[in-house]
Amino acid sequence: MSAGISRNDPCPCGSGHKFKRCCQEQLDHPAMLAQQHVAVGARIQTWAHQHHDQQIQAGLDELADGRHDLVLGDADLQLISSWVICDRELRDGETIADRYSRRADITADERDIAGRIAAARLALLTVKRIAPGRSVTVSHLADDEIVTVASHDVSRSVKPGDVIVARIMDGPPAPSLWGPVAFLDHQSGPMLQQLLTAQIRSLNLPHDDPASLAVAMRAASRKITVLLCPGLRPARQDQLAA
Repeated sequence: MSAGISRNDPCPCGSGHKFKRCCQEQLDHPAMLAQQHVAVGARIQTWAHQHHDQQIQAGLDELADGRHDLVLGDADLQLISSWVICDRELRDGETIADRYSRRADITADERDIAGRIAAARLALLTVKRIAPGRSVTVSHLADDEIVTVASHDVSRSVKPGDVIVARIMDGPPAPSLWGPVAFLDHQSGPMLQQLLTAQIRSLNLPHDDPASLAVAMRAASRKITVLLCPGLRPARQDQLAA
């Protein structure tokens, strides 16, 4: 990630410090960055179960939609947890992650990371290049913007041409992938396309505006989560478009 940046250059995070005194170690060792983010995410989850357990259950009930025969795997539970904490709005319009990030009893660094986790939204991305163990370069399908994101683990499992649904978390020190990543395949890809087309139409959004896809992704985050979870996915496409 730090290729092309001299150790004595100003750090790209904007701190005003030299790169070698600021973010170089994190960018040169993405696993360290991932560990920090995962630790904060785990504390958000623990706090959520302590203070918003009823809302978590309500979110799961919304996703299950009355079904009682669900068999959920680890990948399902990660996607569900991510939606409940980062996307599902409470009565005041905030999410559980938003509320955690405003706590007065956490450090400024924790608050900063939690706020960036809360702001990370689902995006539809095409993998362009990879640096295994370090980074993934992706293109947003919404507007063709290309961004390189720090990634310790996902960079080892994707290949150029893969289409994924993931969250990009803003830096500092650099953008990174946050939370579970879902791969689209010959079944889920067309279903997602149908879902988003229906969502854009229902919101009366212009089909030729790149921003419409991002708006539709956020508005349809619950349906997208259902689609991406094998344990929740309906057998028929028209159930998602309904």
